[in-house]
Amino acid sequence: MTNDTNDSSQQNPARDPAMASTERAFVRMTLWQTVLSLVGVFIAVIALYAALKESAAVRQQTAASVWPFVQMLIEDYDTGDTAGFSMSFVNAGVGPAKLDAVRVEIGGQPVRNWAQAVAALGGDPAASNVSRNFLSGRVLRPDEKVAMLHTTDPDLARRFQAAIADPQNNVSYCYCSIFDECWLADSRRDLQNPEAVAACPDFAAEAFEN
Repeated sequence: MTNDTNDSSQQNPARDPAMASTERAFVRMTLWQTVLSLVGVFIAVIALYAALKESAAVRQQTAASVWPFVQMLIEDYDTGDTAGFSMSFVNAGVGPAKLDAVRVEIGGQPVRNWAQAVAALGGDPAASNVSRNFLSGRVLRPDEKVAMLHTTDPDLARRFQAAIADPQNNVSYCYCSIFDECWLADSRRDLQNPEAVAACPDFAAEAFEN
């Protein structure tokens, strides 16, 4: 019986206090390393988020500094003996504007050029005195103004004046900034608040070629 007791005590020796203290220290060190690693990851995520927010803010500020705003201007007069009509586009923004697409509708039908427009209004394209400029694909500098159409032919000027007042006739145009942010304006709606679009529409066969 004595030998069995001695063998049992040798197989289950008492735990070394120094070893237990070392293990506890190792566990505490591992725990703190884990906590510090998690804190480091959290700080890195916050820094990345802040960097992305700052980058977005800088982009918005930069985009605002080159924001274009293209307005359509109608200038006309009629003194009885003389009459004139002019349709112009001016970039009232602070950055260049690329006019990507233009569509002109008369009587609800698209016209491709001013000869068709004059004919649709009942005028004679061959006899009409009209000066014009192209717009599609043109880049307007800030404050630049381009007369798309100008005439001092009294009969034709009055026809255009009447056409502008007809809701069946309209002009649509789309322009973009240097960052490819685009806006679509339509004379049937508020031209002071053009619609922001992902890209200018392709008017295809309905595009005005001037």
